[in-house]
Amino acid sequence: MEEAQQVSILELQKFTVCQLSDALGPTCPIETALRPIDPESHICGSALTVECSPGDNLSVHQALHLANPGDVLVVSNPKNGEAALWGELMTISAQCKRLSGTIIDGSVRDPLEIRRLGYPVFCREFNPRRAAKENCGRINVPVQIGTLSVKPGDVLVSDLSGIISIPAPMLQHTISLVSEVARKEREIKEQILSGRSIFEILELGSCIRPTS
Repeated sequence: MEEAQQVSILELQKFTVCQLSDALGPTCPIETALRPIDPESHICGSALTVECSPGDNLSVHQALHLANPGDVLVVSNPKNGEAALWGELMTISAQCKRLSGTIIDGSVRDPLEIRRLGYPVFCREFNPRRAAKENCGRINVPVQIGTLSVKPGDVLVSDLSGIISIPAPMLQHTISLVSEVARKEREIKEQILSGRSIFEILELGSCIRPTS
């Protein structure tokens, strides 16, 4: 990853998915069905994408082996096989490699153990069944996770509100937009604490039409 992109990702980490949603507008795709194991989780990093064979996590292990610090493993499971693609041991390995988090459109096992470790994992469901390690999928290819299309190198931001994927060329523009949203939020909070209502601050009275 280029140094400039690393700096941009560090800047983007300051913002929430809600702030990004406000900045990018109603047409911005947001995945909300994949949920964090720990509600406090926040992920921000560059996507290392994986497309698994159904019920098989061999390619996830390969991607975990190849991953660099700061990467986010983004795992697609097109047929949603009935086995967990991620668990406690893989979480420990990801922590040792200093990854930013893992997002799996599929099943995960060991949720309590993963939560105690404090590593951010988002998934669709839990399943105690162990995955096979026999069939290769694909790594660093465009993948679909829920409603999101993710390309290798896209920047993923996720928290309890949802998941957003930002193409790398849009990173600086996105930071400019969301910084302005955050600035306005700070100003509104200060006015609320000073005693004004949101109705007053946003001048919502002008939106009310008199009834006859």
